Amino acid sequence: MRTKTDIRFAVEADPGQVMDALMAVEMLSEWSPDFEDARVAGRDEEGRPRRVFIQVSVSNTPDMQVWEFDWSENRMSWEVSDSTRGIRGGGSFEVTPGETGSEVLLHVEQYTPLPVPGFLGKRAVRKSYEALVENFVAYTEQFPESETYDLV
Repeated sequence: MRTKTDIRFAVEADPGQVMDALMAVEMLSEWSPDFEDARVAGRDEEGRPRRVFIQVSVSNTPDMQVWEFDWSENRMSWEVSDSTRGIRGGGSFEVTPGETGSEVLLHVEQYTPLPVPGFLGKRAVRKSYEALVENFVAYTEQFPESETYDLV
């Protein structure tokens, strides 16, 4: 089953903070209902995750995936390069300055080899990404702007 999902949403945080939250891929399970674990296998020259091993729950069944990431100043994109369940696809988060923080576009295209009627599968995928967005907004708005703290 092929699905394409586009969700635009606002975050009350500056674009740099949103991108920092996205770069913390080890924390995916904190804000994504379907992700159980993420481990960075390699980073680019700027320290951003490049290759990540991810455990995802697909229809309540675990799937081990390998994601390849690309980064720019205001965009994070990924491609599923390997999956134990045969899932393919990828997506991106594009972050732009907004009136009270940031505007974000989540774009995901994926192919899942599941025998589910199209409309039921697409509705379930959409609901899953809507929950992901809601959790991501709450997570990002609380994400520390700096990893250095002043001691009192």
